[in-house]
This record gives sequence, C-alpha cells and structure tokens, in this order.
Amino acid sequence: MTTALKNMTKECETILIADRNSNIEKSIWPTDVITINYLLTQSAEMKSVYDELSVLSAQQRAQFLDQLVGTLSFWSPENAIEMREARNRLIDVNKKISILAKDLADLLEERSALENQHPFTSNTHYHIANVIKEASRDNYHFRSFLAEPLQELAGQFDLKYWPYLPAVINEIGDDADSAEIHATDPRTEAATSSSRSSKADFVRAMLSMIDELKDTPSLGFPESFGLSDSAMADIVNVCLKLSTEELVDSTYVKNLRHREKRLL
Repeated sequence: MTTALKNMTKECETILIADRNSNIEKSIWPTDVITINYLLTQSAEMKSVYDELSVLSAQQRAQFLDQLVGTLSFWSPENAIEMREARNRLIDVNKKISILAKDLADLLEERSALENQHPFTSNTHYHIANVIKEASRDNYHFRSFLAEPLQELAGQFDLKYWPYLPAVINEIGDDADSAEIHATDPRTEAATSSSRSSKADFVRAMLSMIDELKDTPSLGFPESFGLSDSAMADIVNVCLKLSTEELVDSTYVKNLRHREKRLL
C-alpha cells in the first residue's frame, strides 16, 4: 500500500474536522455537524471510501466530502419518505385548487348575474385592478412603485380591456389542474424516483451527487471518477447505520446500478 493511501483517511478526516469546526464557529448547518461527528467515529469502516478518493486533488476531495455530508444530511431515507409525502400532498393540493377554483368562478359568475338582473348590489370587487390594489395594501413596494401606475392604467382603459374575475380564477384552476410535479434538483429526483422508499434511495442520491460533481466543469473531476460497488456499499452501511441483518454488499450496488442504467 502506498504512503498516499496510508494517509488518505487522515487527510479526509482533517477536511471533515475543518468543515465541522467552521460550521460550529459560524453556528450553521447543525445537521452537518452531527453527520461529521458520526463519520469521524467510523474511520475503519470508511477507509475503503477514503482510499478511492486518492485519485482526486485535495480541493476535489474537499468538494466530494462536503457533498457526501450534505447528501447524508438532506437525502437520507427518512428525508426521502418526507419528500415523497410532500410530493403526494402537492399533487392533492393542486387537485383541490382546481376543483375549488371552478366552484369559485361559478359563484362569481352567479353573483354578477344576480346583481345585473336585480336591483341589488353587494359593492364587491369587479375589477382586477382593485383586487390587486387591496391585496397589496400591506406591500410597501407595491404602494411605493406600482399602485399609482396601476391606478392610471385602470383609469385609462375601461373594463373591457381587463381580465374578468371569473376568468382569472378559472386560469388559476386550469393551471393547477395541468401542473406537472418535478423535483427542483437532481438528487431529490433520484432519491424519490421509485414508488417506495428503501435503502436504494440513498444510493441513487449518491450516484446523482457524483454525476453532479463530474458535470461541473469548474471542479475538474475526472470523467472516469466513480466509487466502486464495494466502496458505495460501505458508504450505505456506515451512513445509514444498518444492522447486521440489513447490510448491503457490492452485488446489491452493482444490481442497482444496472437497473438504473436500463431505465435511462
């Protein structure tokens, strides 16, 4: 074994300690501090992972370790479950918005018809400019910069030039009805791509993280860089604190990689 490999665990843990101390000093990222403290107790178990980082520069190792800690802190299996629940709730909320908007638009239409056909008025909003104005009454920026120009436009163009309130509400409903839910980052997309939560969520997030690093030109990661199946299995076993019965091996990771490639 080369001297570089013998010292790789020490080098990586020095980086982790510096990151932890910086977070503590700045009172930021407390979850990362907990994650780093745990990793520092797993030197022997993480040795194979650290050894495989020897092909990287010191700066690239720091980038990798920073992203490893972040992935464990924010894309753990528990967080993946929460993310799936949030995605399902978002789908449900959009459906309800669509239904309620249709009902509200119908009621606005009915109110307008009643007021036009009978000698009654409820003195309610009928102009979108007034709705915007009243909805923004606590918005200093609106009052300071937009209120006057909007009022001038409302006086310059009569009602036929402006959207009808029921049409506005219908558009909100149509927009919610046609909404397509997407993750806002690759790791979340990877960690929640399957229908059920499992250890594979974290593996997918890790693989996505490595791809992100390699796809960032300024970092200069070698295109050939990647963790072996056995090193990835060690990360999963250590980071997810798996029991003896739950431990995964290189075959598990290899099979998962193959399944992911077939889906691409």
